[in-house]
Amino acid sequence: MQVGSLIASGYDCQIFEAGAGRIVRRARDGRSLEREAAVMRHAFRHGFPAPEIFDADGADILMERVDGPSLMDDVIRDPGRAPEHGRLLASLLRELAAVRAPGWLQAAAGCPGNRLLHLDLHPANVLLTGDGPRVIDWANAARGAAGADVACTWLVLATVPVEQPVEQARAGLLAAFLDEADTARARPYLPHVAGRRRADRNITAEEQGRIDRFLAGEAPELLTGPTTGG
Repeated sequence: MQVGSLIASGYDCQIFEAGAGRIVRRARDGRSLEREAAVMRHAFRHGFPAPEIFDADGADILMERVDGPSLMDDVIRDPGRAPEHGRLLASLLRELAAVRAPGWLQAAAGCPGNRLLHLDLHPANVLLTGDGPRVIDWANAARGAAGADVACTWLVLATVPVEQPVEQARAGLLAAFLDEADTARARPYLPHVAGRRRADRNITAEEQGRIDRFLAGEAPELLTGPTTGG
């Protein structure tokens, strides 16, 4: 695909301008992004706030340009909004749980079910736009039990290291999330999503240690939550 100037660059993908209101997301390693594009198209068609997809060809996705701060950036800027954003995460997961996964989508190991799962729905992957929140980065999407998606967000909120000034805001975000999310259904999937996250070569030794302490119950304040959610 023809692209314009580089807008952003991460360890996995680069983002290029592609005309008014459009961007091209390009995989750095040249892998095909067509499956990811199909997942976003499916979510969008079922009313979930994913970016609109216009085309996909190999390593390139031509998609809607979504502008706005991430939920995490907004919490850092204004820690007082942490509870509001924790509730938003829980709401987005409830909304996604209503979407049935396409039959061709691979199943999430250990989490049988037929719901569309994002499996990386955390504050950095929710952008706050003038038209409402939009969920990006669907590379981990799979088919399975909705509780697994809640467990994944719970684990990330509880164990990803943050700078000390952000720690209080993170605590407020997590507490509000746990008040709204269905933690009873999510709890059985915590070991599955933790094992998957620990295998990610991009996470740090510090985060791996935090995951281990979390699962061992050494941080009970991070495991609290109502026995029934939502």
